[in-house]
Amino acid sequence: MTDFGAYLLDLYGPDPFAEVRRSSEAHRLAHARSLPGGEQECGVYPSDALKMRALTTIVRGASARRLLEIGGGLGYSALWFAAALGDDGRVDTIDRFPEHTAQITAYAGQFGLSGRVTAVTGEGEDVLQSLTGPYDIIHDDGWFASQPAYYDRLAQLLRPGGLLLMSNWFLLEHAVTGGGDTDWSQFAGPD
Repeated sequence: MTDFGAYLLDLYGPDPFAEVRRSSEAHRLAHARSLPGGEQECGVYPSDALKMRALTTIVRGASARRLLEIGGGLGYSALWFAAALGDDGRVDTIDRFPEHTAQITAYAGQFGLSGRVTAVTGEGEDVLQSLTGPYDIIHDDGWFASQPAYYDRLAQLLRPGGLLLMSNWFLLEHAVTGGGDTDWSQFAGPD
């Protein structure tokens, strides 16, 4: 982490959901042992606190009240978003594994955010069909590589002028700079 990144984290105080981030890392390794696709299939790769500080600043700046997240993991991002949205804000988060959504619900209760976080189990593309918008912000943390099949549905659920945030911007950075040392096509396909 850069000195500036460390400075920002010191300025804002400790990560209020660090326990969830640590649990997420341990969970991914354990869950991977039971999945043919390993860690990538589990998909619990929580953002770091600095990134969440930046994303929640965007959420607050947009005066968002309703947020949809695809790729809930164990709820690390959803908890940050729920706290940023305030008492009248709501986060709907989708994850395909029931053990993940159960953990999201448990953590939301533990941190006093139960009324603000709803965890929905299922594949993003399927669950999106049953949701009603509009959402002020959609955070797609499940998308990876090519345009998701559900992209048009995201646009339908987003309010006019709303924000679509995608966490995997590092892929764009790698494409532009030629950086990165991981061959993502190994599990994301050639495109």
